[in-house]
Amino acid sequence: MFERRTLATGVLALLVAMSLAVSGQAQGQPAGQGAAPPQGRGAGGRGAGAGRGRGDAGAFTPEPGAKDLKSVLFNWTWHMGMLRSGAESELVKTLDYYGASGTVQVNGQPCTLTRYHLQANYQIPGYRIDIACTRANKQTYSVVENMSGDYAWDDDIPGAELVAGKGKSTPRQDTLTERRIRLWASPHGAPKAAIAAAAGMHPLQSFGQNPATLIDRQAAAGVKGTTTLTWEGEKAVVTFPVPDVPGATATATLVNYLPERVVVTNGKETTEFVYGKWADFNNPLFKIEALIPTTTVERKNGAAARNVTSKVTEIGQIYVIVPVPDSIQKAGK
Repeated sequence: MFERRTLATGVLALLVAMSLAVSGQAQGQPAGQGAAPPQGRGAGGRGAGAGRGRGDAGAFTPEPGAKDLKSVLFNWTWHMGMLRSGAESELVKTLDYYGASGTVQVNGQPCTLTRYHLQANYQIPGYRIDIACTRANKQTYSVVENMSGDYAWDDDIPGAELVAGKGKSTPRQDTLTERRIRLWASPHGAPKAAIAAAAGMHPLQSFGQNPATLIDRQAAAGVKGTTTLTWEGEKAVVTFPVPDVPGATATATLVNYLPERVVVTNGKETTEFVYGKWADFNNPLFKIEALIPTTTVERKNGAAARNVTSKVTEIGQIYVIVPVPDSIQKAGK
């Protein structure tokens, strides 16, 4: 179960979110002034210096139009609003996401969503997706998909078996690879994986650091990364290994530093994630300029798998955990 503590944790989450927003505002263009944006920010992308980054100088400022790997990876996370604090560190640890509409495939048939609630923690790493939908024959379907570390399982209710006698958990180790791919090809997972691979490490080690500073430090230490960059006209194409899925490779195609698609190849299997119209879906009263796609389309070997439209998000450092039920641990990996 992902646990969100009601009062104390809610206050903590609000304070953290407020600190993120305030720090972003303090380091961008001063309120009410026409300060010039930092050089290189926003080239070909969103409004330069929009609430993030240091308005004078940061740990790293790409040259305008820079096409090297370090600059592209930095700009990718910067344009998505993943870099926070004076050091412009990558500080998106968790995600709470609600879908508004869409479909998922159930036994090869489309099922219209009535609920799609995803909570992810990139540091476990793991996630839970609470899904409910209605099939064409009006039958309803629901499942809670879980992945935590080396375990994958389904619940019939959120947090099944964490309280004795409540709910049923079913091992689904056969889906572990699929769920890992879904996490690391996700809007936040993909740049985390690409930066980590460029630094020769796992995303759990690269979190909380400035991407450019991290890559420079690793290169100075003689560490060779495995992320590569090519260009298709004005589109940057970033290729990197998928964490914890040996042999799997992800290729992200960026337009104005935001991914329009991520394609994962794992042996003979191909999974494609298509992202459309990036926007801030945080609470309308508390936007923090952290972006996520309006639409996410997932295809498996060319066939439709999921299509979800965003409704509302909380992005940053909210409280999210993914405990593995005893029965799932006993069933083994």
